[in-house]
Amino acid sequence: MVSVVAIVGVCEPEGRRYARRLATAHHWPLVEALRSVPSARLAASVEAAVGGRGGTVAVFDAAGRWGSAELIGALGSAGAGSAEGSAADDGEARLAQLVAVVDVAHFFDDLADDAGAAEGATTPTERLVESIELATTVVLVNWEPLSTPDLSMHLALVNHLNPRARLRVDQPAASLDLELGEIARDQDGAGWMALINRDFAPYMTDRRVSGFVYEQVRPFHAGRLAAALEGEIGSGRYGRLVRSAGFCTLASRPGILAQWHQVGGVVGLEPLAAPVGGGMLAIGQELGVVGLDLDREGLVGALDACALTDAELAEGPFAWMAYEDPLPAWESVGPNGPGGVAS
Repeated sequence: MVSVVAIVGVCEPEGRRYARRLATAHHWPLVEALRSVPSARLAASVEAAVGGRGGTVAVFDAAGRWGSAELIGALGSAGAGSAEGSAADDGEARLAQLVAVVDVAHFFDDLADDAGAAEGATTPTERLVESIELATTVVLVNWEPLSTPDLSMHLALVNHLNPRARLRVDQPAASLDLELGEIARDQDGAGWMALINRDFAPYMTDRRVSGFVYEQVRPFHAGRLAAALEGEIGSGRYGRLVRSAGFCTLASRPGILAQWHQVGGVVGLEPLAAPVGGGMLAIGQELGVVGLDLDREGLVGALDACALTDAELAEGPFAWMAYEDPLPAWESVGPNGPGGVAS
């Protein structure tokens, strides 16, 4: 069985360079991309690619072909107490480390890269944040030109996105020393989730970086929410909203709990379950928010202004369904979740 150290990130040259250095330093075989292999065959293919080339640890350069979630699904263990099989159970390759390589030289350019969003494709921004949130180790490269305050800010922001990951700056020896373990398919170190679970404890802090939980028991007015996201919130009036995720409800779609997913300029809402009646409305909004130079009071006020007023709340669900709702329609919501979401 091969223990896999997978290298992910949006900057393929830097990821590839780090993968080669890591493999050379530890005398581990390097396996590249396997671009034509389906995810169901990835574990067996990595095992076959290593063959007799030495040791039980291999470095896998994902090289833009594999996303972090896909790698965890294909190579992760089922987790404690799960009846589901895993790669390790089958004697095939298993994921022992997921290393996100972040190129600091254009980190904020990558965070602003929403290419493909209009077509419903996963954007570079989303791939970058996913790689950080799901990583067990995050390595910052090309950090040397940064001033000490800027380096502190970058480290804190990455740590707020994933408080559980090991965080390192790329140095010849220290950044190549990895502890191998076993990554479960349900592992997730995302900061937004830790915020909602009240388990948020980043060890890197900076005055410019913050995270908080936004709560509001009233549903959103979809028209006002869309206008705020396009306008004052999206324009950066309240600071740079890097990541927010959680759960919300829209008054014009009563009884449906939705998942809120925002990275950079991309905001998505997807229904989580079939309509279940008015009981779901009490959940309202609960979002984990991470950002840079945030005006927390101003942002909370802007979101609160999108919630129903006393008068609107009194009108009830039948009136709410006639409210302006310019957000993308949900195609269907089945008993076990969404049947599809229009882009």
